[in-house]
Amino acid sequence: MPSSPVVAVHCHLVQAVDELAAACTPAAAEDELLSVLAVSEGVARRLDQVVVNVVADLVRRGTFAERGYRNAVTAVADLLGWDRAEARRRVSAAEQVCPRTGLDGAVLPARLTATAERFAAGAASLRHVEVITRVLGCPSAQRLSPAVWSGPKPSWRRTPTSTRRRSCWSGATDWSTRSTRTAPSPTTVPRMRSTRCACSASAAGEAAR
Repeated sequence: MPSSPVVAVHCHLVQAVDELAAACTPAAAEDELLSVLAVSEGVARRLDQVVVNVVADLVRRGTFAERGYRNAVTAVADLLGWDRAEARRRVSAAEQVCPRTGLDGAVLPARLTATAERFAAGAASLRHVEVITRVLGCPSAQRLSPAVWSGPKPSWRRTPTSTRRRSCWSGATDWSTRSTRTAPSPTTVPRMRSTRCACSASAAGEAAR
């Protein structure tokens, strides 16, 4: 009987990680070690994508409910030994950036389609997805008019590169709060301090969809 594809992939992953660790010797050049950091982050984001997509698939199938779990967060936390905050982050991302199934069985696009594209491309991390979801759900963002969202983009919405989550959250919430205090004219939309953010271009089109 052929072995499970997952078992084979696991062996390849373990071997690849071992080889990466073996490259981190005291004799390694600084540039090599810096490359290890970049490679590790890229791989971590790919694995997060796999986990989020699998969680979304299991939710659509009703697997967690069939196994007696009250909700997906409880299931993921129990099965993987995570605390509820870590489990909720994955489940929330699955709800926002993965395709959905309508009541008639039709496949629907992700709720946050722009964010989903950047998450799939590795340009946005799991934490960026969390920030975008929180920003779009906060009261000040809910009060913004379509004219504000379609106007000139502040820097946190323009730049598709990564930044620290706290900086992204601060810039985005500050922008949404200040925007509610001004007329929704394109000339009055405030321009944010530079926060190089992967969630930048993502949130730009989400509220307007």
